[in-house]
Amino acid sequence: MMEQLKKEALTFSTAQPSTLEPTYHRKKSSIVGPAYLLLFLTCLVVRRVFSDKGYSSVLTLGAGTQFFGFMMLIHKVHRQKSVAGISRRSLETYALVLMVKLTSTLFRQGYLPVDRSGDWVYQLGDIASLAAVLHLMIEMHTTYKATYQEEFDTCDVTRCYPICVLMAIFIHGDLNNSFLFDTIWTLHMNLDVVAMVPQLWLISRLGEVEGMTSHWVFCMVFSRACSFSFWFYGFRELKRGNSINLCGWQLVIAHALQLLLATDFLYYYTVSWWKQKKMVLPTGGARVNEI
Repeated sequence: MMEQLKKEALTFSTAQPSTLEPTYHRKKSSIVGPAYLLLFLTCLVVRRVFSDKGYSSVLTLGAGTQFFGFMMLIHKVHRQKSVAGISRRSLETYALVLMVKLTSTLFRQGYLPVDRSGDWVYQLGDIASLAAVLHLMIEMHTTYKATYQEEFDTCDVTRCYPICVLMAIFIHGDLNNSFLFDTIWTLHMNLDVVAMVPQLWLISRLGEVEGMTSHWVFCMVFSRACSFSFWFYGFRELKRGNSINLCGWQLVIAHALQLLLATDFLYYYTVSWWKQKKMVLPTGGARVNEI
């Protein structure tokens, strides 16, 4: 009798992981679908209630998607109790980008959506994103400091900051009708070009891309694609007289660079999503492994 009980217990202990593992993964990914559905419904409400349904509302869509991406990252940190796979350098740069941007958009209207969403909804999206980034940075420096992978987060983009400042001073638009606020808005755009670079570098060093982290990167890229689509349509507004539209083309190129830098990631993100497999980007060539 005792021998039989031992065999049954041994059989249960060996079978338990394989039985629970699929359930764990279902719970792990169950939040993604409802989260994207909530984002879609929120966009519909904002478009119907707080927008004139003009094309400029695509900027507000980008700001909302950006906030959604940061919330996905917060969910990942709290669920896993870890900041592994997240670049502190990218978060610090995004915090700077958002603070500089809000310094312009809270006081001047030159670069805001021209519909009602530009009255306060657009700015609210950036304020919420800034709060989310600061929350993540606090968690990274305090509660989950031990899980931060500093040895892999080695891409220092702070050396680009002076170049971004100089370019903003000498090449900027005039939609704010103010040298100071036009320069500030252009500075945020220049900094935004390099903000995601440390995160992409960290991903390439680690090889493996955790699910929620990949969703955050995708949301950020989609947000910048929204901005690119708007400014590609409206960059001619920045032209001064009969001169070359230098600031307009710089704006378009800056947004295009952000998308170009993430092209490789987007390709393998799409493949992993389509095949429902985990994305791995080893230095020796990208591959997709099963979850």
